[in-house]
Amino acid sequence: MRIRVEGTEAEIAAAVAVITTVLDVQEASGFYRNRGASKLGRVYLTVVAPASPAGPVQATAERADRPQSNSRVPTRHRKEIR
Repeated sequence: MRIRVEGTEAEIAAAVAVITTVLDVQEASGFYRNRGASKLGRVYLTVVAPASPAGPVQATAERADRPQSNSRVPTRHRKEIR
């Protein structure tokens, strides 16, 4: 994959440091300054997503705003299935 990161040199350096913790960066271009008097520029990255030996990432979550119950339907409203 190819990613273009835009910002100041300091912002781009910080972003690239974070990106390298998540993706395998194969190549990084130099800083290309934008036209005119802009202080912004861009860097191009060639990256590869690392192979995940454990498979897809799965997450679980719990609601914090109300107590958990094992059933979504209260027992007094359930119908017995035969």
